[in-house]
Amino acid sequence: MSDEKAKTSETPDVFEIAKKPESTKPPQVSMKEWRKARLDAGHMVIIRSHFKSIFLIPMAIISLICGIAVTFSGTWENTWGLIWTFFFVFYMNIFIFEWNRAWTLVMLALSVMSVAIGFAVDSESFPVWENLYHWLRELQLNHSVQAYYFYAIFFGFCAFVSFVKTRLNYAVLEHNEMQIYKNAFFGDRERIAMLNPRVEVQVKDMIEYFHPFYGAGTVVVHAPSKTIVLDNVLHIRRIERLADRLGSVLNVRIEAPRPTE
Repeated sequence: MSDEKAKTSETPDVFEIAKKPESTKPPQVSMKEWRKARLDAGHMVIIRSHFKSIFLIPMAIISLICGIAVTFSGTWENTWGLIWTFFFVFYMNIFIFEWNRAWTLVMLALSVMSVAIGFAVDSESFPVWENLYHWLRELQLNHSVQAYYFYAIFFGFCAFVSFVKTRLNYAVLEHNEMQIYKNAFFGDRERIAMLNPRVEVQVKDMIEYFHPFYGAGTVVVHAPSKTIVLDNVLHIRRIERLADRLGSVLNVRIEAPRPTE
């Protein structure tokens, strides 16, 4: 009984220690446990920069759904092919173009204008929407079941590569330093001292930012010695809020007046 009490007294309360901004990891605490405690306390932010292939996850899901649907339905091949092609074109636009604010507003305005003109000129002599429906119906865009499953596996593999990359290469931002893991599997990392850091959030692509799964953007960390640019960071606003909190903690510590002797 006394041994258990002694062991309990020697084990520090990790969460209590992690709540203090200036705390460092106790030697008897594992890195995994310490990182979890610091993240819960809001004194650490992990920023992961993805490949563009992370945006292919919805295409992998859609390809799998189309493959299953075509397997059990023998009459809707063209419809599922049209649905798959629509999403394929949409997500390829994320890779090909950069949808900044000006370009997005122009394309939205042109789309609204085209729909308005279609309703304005639609008539019995020139049935715009009926002709469009028949044109889409006659398109032969269907794929085989094997093709859908191949696309699902290929797109899923591309997204998986991006996921693995973010576990090997990422940045850990704390109130007093930033650690850049260049190959976490081999323990390669760079430590950068942070003095009043400035974290900048850039939204370069509006589709990536407003996508319900991603909310992606670019994080630029201006450190005293260098500037670190991290592209395709998911859930960018949550990262921004946590980084702002870290910066405010550091500012309070720097600007607090020293006690007079």
